[in-house]
Amino acid sequence: MGFLGKLSDAEFKQMLELLKRYVENDMDQWELWKFDAKFSKIYVNVSMKPSHPGTEEAYVDMNNFLGC
Repeated sequence: MGFLGKLSDAEFKQMLELLKRYVENDMDQWELWKFDAKFSKIYVNVSMKPSHPGTEEAYVDMNNFLGC
């Protein structure tokens, strides 16, 4: 599979919608994923709380992309 380039706005929104659906229906408390990307490994931590206490303001709120 070749590199397809930057996501369109619609693709980015779909990615967020699918991730939200996944965490609302399938995820228990957290997920730890890794995969190979073009230049390095990528590590993804999806959880129901900030990675460090008191750091919620460091996260980008994605609700505006989801129409929330």
